[in-house]
Amino acid sequence: MAHFTILFVDDDTSVRDVVIRILSQKGFGVLTAGDAYEAIRILAERPVDLIFTDIIMPGMDGVQLAKQAKLMRPSLKVLFATGYAQKAIERDTIRHGPVLLKPLRADEIIREVERLLAA
Repeated sequence: MAHFTILFVDDDTSVRDVVIRILSQKGFGVLTAGDAYEAIRILAERPVDLIFTDIIMPGMDGVQLAKQAKLMRPSLKVLFATGYAQKAIERDTIRHGPVLLKPLRADEIIREVERLLAA
């Protein structure tokens, strides 16, 4: 499998730690950001194949981040995570990428990431 780099964005450190471990164990390169602004800085500097972002974050939310990221890198794949299914529906998130509901499960994360990167 080719080496892919995933940028995981979540304002919750404990969630970041778990997802980093899950993705790293599967051999993915993982970059992390605590908010959308940090994520945009990373995207400007590093090659990233997929952005996996929480939707509800302080400041810029995950949907706004995805729109900005796609302007910077049109081929970028996007995956969302949220504990608030209703918010994902309200923000029309699905137009920008699939949504995983929290609590995140390792098998779901890996399956969705692999599916997106294979597309």
